[in-house]
Amino acid sequence: MSASYGIARDFNSNILYVADTFNSRVMSYRSGSMLGTTAAGTGVAGSNTTELSIPYDVYYDSPTNSLFISNMGMNTVVRWVVGASNWELVAGTHGLGGSSSTQLFVPIGITLDPMGNLYVADAYNHRIQFFEAGQSNGLTIAGVNQTSGFNADQLNTPLYVALDSQLNLYVSDTSNHRVQKFQRY
Repeated sequence: MSASYGIARDFNSNILYVADTFNSRVMSYRSGSMLGTTAAGTGVAGSNTTELSIPYDVYYDSPTNSLFISNMGMNTVVRWVVGASNWELVAGTHGLGGSSSTQLFVPIGITLDPMGNLYVADAYNHRIQFFEAGQSNGLTIAGVNQTSGFNADQLNTPLYVALDSQLNLYVSDTSNHRVQKFQRY
């Protein structure tokens, strides 16, 4: 692997999924194994539904046995069912970065809540986008769209997101050198 950024674990099968970012694939590793197999992507950056382009983060969703992948090079988040040979679009406009409610611009970190809602660190739009399960129209729940800043309601290149057990949102507000906590949405 050239560079790996996102990891996820399937606790039922004890498989670790790793975003092999600059090899444009997601690898899977069984517990104790040093040898991985390609779980998503071809290893060559591309734009068709069998390829990934700079996958930065990966989230394993147990109820759907799927990998949610921030496909940064295409400005999208995709869902890849484990064992399938292609993905389906979840958020963003494939290949087109932007700042509307249906677009993303350099999506990095992703997470899901127990209801299947998606949270995306939309880095270059300086915002966190919330997508209700099954919806492609996002809502900005943290940050100010296209405006970086250091005030409490602003973000500057947010890279990763996490939720706690009460669904409070934590954001790595990278260029502000801080972690921001936002109350449950």
